[in-house]
Amino acid sequence: MGDETLYPESKPSQPIEDKRQLDTQSCQRMWDELVRESPLNRLRYLDARLAAGAEIDRERVAQLVREAGAKAVLSDPDAVGLVRQLWGERAVERLKDRANTPVERLPE
Repeated sequence: MGDETLYPESKPSQPIEDKRQLDTQSCQRMWDELVRESPLNRLRYLDARLAAGAEIDRERVAQLVREAGAKAVLSDPDAVGLVRQLWGERAVERLKDRANTPVERLPE
């Protein structure tokens, strides 16, 4: 073929085990920053943990759903998927009802 010199052999800059550890640390730092920003990000994090097979505290998810609000949760596919996995389609329907119900404000 004669074109071997056009494609130099690539050498990994670090061993695979170190790269995996670096990727894991990088992902953990990213999640550490994101979960501080909003309850919706915390729901996304819990969805990722559930997908990885971890046990999830349902009460904590319920608190975060209330904190984020029904409209915000429904606007995020990851959060809707988390609610659907934990409580089923009925819970998603309840969120839709809650999002369409006007909130009465208490007198100040």
